[in-house]
Amino acid sequence: MNRYNAFAENKKKRASMINQNLSFSENNKKGIYVLVIGESQNRLHMSVYGYGRETTPWLNQQHNENPDFLLFTQAYSCHTHTVPTLTYALTAKNQYNEISLENAVSIIEMAKAAGYHTAWISNQVQYSAWDTPITVIASEAEQQIWLNKNVGETTKTNFYDEKVVNGLQNIKKYDKMLIVIHLMGNHGSYADRYPHQFAKFQGRGKQIDAYDNSILYNDYVVSKIYDSASKLPYFQSLIYFSDHTDAVDQGLAHDSGNFVYPMTYIPMYMFFSPDYKAEHETTFNNLKFHQAAVFTNDLIFNTILGVMNIKFPPIYEEKNDFTSNKYDDTPTRFKTLYGAKVIQPYPNNNA
Repeated sequence: MNRYNAFAENKKKRASMINQNLSFSENNKKGIYVLVIGESQNRLHMSVYGYGRETTPWLNQQHNENPDFLLFTQAYSCHTHTVPTLTYALTAKNQYNEISLENAVSIIEMAKAAGYHTAWISNQVQYSAWDTPITVIASEAEQQIWLNKNVGETTKTNFYDEKVVNGLQNIKKYDKMLIVIHLMGNHGSYADRYPHQFAKFQGRGKQIDAYDNSILYNDYVVSKIYDSASKLPYFQSLIYFSDHTDAVDQGLAHDSGNFVYPMTYIPMYMFFSPDYKAEHETTFNNLKFHQAAVFTNDLIFNTILGVMNIKFPPIYEEKNDFTSNKYDDTPTRFKTLYGAKVIQPYPNNNA
């Protein structure tokens, strides 16, 4: 936890680092960007990625019919636990650079420096041994909604994830915004993650059936988030990724001490407005080109900066930005568990 404490204490130094390099090409451009963070979601249990059960009917439709939708088939988690994953995904620190975590600027800090109002809506615990570093990052947002009022080492929730839609509708809106939504998603206990009307699947055992039901419910939740977000004036993009997965087919959750590669098989997908695509044709086409390229989610930070066009070195790294034609997609460079394991790409399926 010492690194995390140092991160919290180093706020002023990071602000100075941003100000010294401040140079935004679209500093006055309006736009609302939404980042949705899933939890414990395994793409091998999503029908949009070829799973036999229809667990993602809405995403299936988007994939087949929506030209503004991009599905990425080779995304992997940089760790198997939420805190290690998101402290990299949401800051300039990643497995491929030498930045110290305490000096790693967060995506919230970057967006604010670029003139964006920031909001954080979470259905995860605010005060927990697991989530403290995430809370530090979130605490920089001007608006915060914490739906889960439990405290400590618990996965209990007061509400199902669809409650975040109310939060999205109730926050004060600005012409320039970054909105982060952190779901409880598919975290065990799986049967606690969805209302009874989503208990559709049976016949593959209690755990897998409940997990698949939670995937079905997540599909519904994200559809409602997108419906609400895409109606906002100046909506530009919604980006979704999961922190890590659960290795449900192996009878495992996501404990790195029992590591297996399916713990890294995350989903990632994005939506863009027609206006964004028209104004940022190169960015959209680069992302489209990279749909089957390998990606680890500690590169979300650079990719969001690319999407929002907040680019300046040394904080922004073009070779780690999925929106760039200079993205380094060499498969053998990608790692997980903070560099301890080399990613083993899973063969493309029906996606």
